[in-house]
Amino acid sequence: MIKNSLFIIVLLSSVQLTFAQEDDENIGTEVINVVKPYTPTVSDAFKIKEIPQVEDEEELEKKEVEYTIFSIPVASTFTPSKGKAAVVEKQAPKRIFNNYASLAIGNYLNVLAELYATIPITNTDNFTVGLNHHSTQGEIKEVQLDDKFYDTGLNLVYGKRNSDISYQIEGMFKHQEYNWYGTSYALTDLQRTNIDASHTFFTAGLGANVEVENSFFKGGNIGYKRFWDTYDASENRVLLNPKFEFDVADFPIHLNATLDYVGGEFGTINPTYKYSYLNTGIHPSYQYLQDDLAVNIGLELMFSLASEQGETEFHVFPKINASYNLVDDTVIAFGGLQGALQQNSYEQFAQQNKYVAPLLGIAPTDNQYDIYLGLRGKLSNKVNYSIKGQYLNEQDKAMFIMNPVNDVDLVTENYDKANTFGVLYDNVNTFRFSAMLSADFSKNYTVGLQGSYASYDTENLEEVYNLPQLKASLFGDFVFSEKWYGGLNFFYIGERKDRLQSTTVLITPSEVTLKGYFDANAHVGYIVTDRFTAFLKANNIANQDYQVWQSYPVQGIQILGGLTYKFDF
Repeated sequence: MIKNSLFIIVLLSSVQLTFAQEDDENIGTEVINVVKPYTPTVSDAFKIKEIPQVEDEEELEKKEVEYTIFSIPVASTFTPSKGKAAVVEKQAPKRIFNNYASLAIGNYLNVLAELYATIPITNTDNFTVGLNHHSTQGEIKEVQLDDKFYDTGLNLVYGKRNSDISYQIEGMFKHQEYNWYGTSYALTDLQRTNIDASHTFFTAGLGANVEVENSFFKGGNIGYKRFWDTYDASENRVLLNPKFEFDVADFPIHLNATLDYVGGEFGTINPTYKYSYLNTGIHPSYQYLQDDLAVNIGLELMFSLASEQGETEFHVFPKINASYNLVDDTVIAFGGLQGALQQNSYEQFAQQNKYVAPLLGIAPTDNQYDIYLGLRGKLSNKVNYSIKGQYLNEQDKAMFIMNPVNDVDLVTENYDKANTFGVLYDNVNTFRFSAMLSADFSKNYTVGLQGSYASYDTENLEEVYNLPQLKASLFGDFVFSEKWYGGLNFFYIGERKDRLQSTTVLITPSEVTLKGYFDANAHVGYIVTDRFTAFLKANNIANQDYQVWQSYPVQGIQILGGLTYKFDF
């Protein structure tokens, strides 16, 4: 009612004001300010700072609820079957034998024989016998002299292993017969009949090595070896290498000592040519390890006495090498600087080149320094690699060179009638780059590739002799199945230089270049039983007619088949 009355009054006032205005009167200009109506916000409200207290006369209590289950037995005829463990097929473990005997025969009447047997004496003692034999009747095409050879070795080892000390005592004997079948010109039947090209070597030795735990003396080795031939040449060698470990000012120091004596004589000339060298020295070193860095710092102090020449020398060689793991075994950098005094011997030269004459110049080689840098690591979990560059400085480096060719009718010694080799020394600087790549695709397949290239710089000679610049090889081992396995080995040796000298008009002196050669070898085996394995070997598969040494061609393709027998005592 009040709202209606107010509305009528406002309406009447408006009408009155309207009629009170004259028609021709100008109302003028007015400014009207429009004000936004008020809009309240939450911030304008105020909070009650006191919490009201409510007083209830009654408090409600929760009623406890009890749950019960009424189980009613139900009769059932279902009977669950008993569980059984899964059956795993068991494989009988392969029996491992400690001993074996092997025999193979092939063309050229090649014979390979091996015997390895370990006889247990007690739980800590054992006795081992090793016997190996390789022989051939030769039959190389276009060879004028007998080219057969025999190579037989016997090793006897007694070993004892305890918790604190272990040692081995070894005795050995070797018999080797090789022929100087190399010739540089055609021989008559009478000349061939009057040449005995056989050269026989004998080696006998006795040695021991020991390892000691919980002591500053860590062990070492000692050995004596005598080497002689059928041309009144003989040589004695003594080696002693003890090892020690101790602390100096809380730094662990490794100390190796060396005594190396070689002395002998060649009785083919008068007076007898004798030689004698004694090298003694010590080699202290310290190994520093921190995180991915490993550094071995040391030096070698060496005293050398040449008794026959009455000369003494003192040498100091660095022994430093280091490695740093750059990327989690993927890239490991390594390098070093080291030197050594290398003892040369008649026995060593005869094993490297079976066609040496029984008259050689023997002298040690001073490896003044060997600087090398490289990288090694893994390209993946199955592929390993290594690359290395090195620079060597060698004083009195030994090289083989063919002796002068003589007129057979004018000489009396057999080694002067055929082509034999001597030793030549010179100061040589060598730069060598080498690389290796190997892959273990599985425990059954392994392949690898390696190679090296060398550049030589001589001081007095125009060339290095019988040293190839390039070497390369490819190898692999495979297990095809539980019964079949095999392997291969391909290698290449680059060109080498030699010198053809002569005291006869039959030969014109000249420099000789031996062609590089490629050789391929493979083998395959079949496991007949746990004890018997049949195998087949093939050497020089490409049937290459190459020469490892000047005037000494090798056999063509060689096929050998054999059987291996494994056993226990």
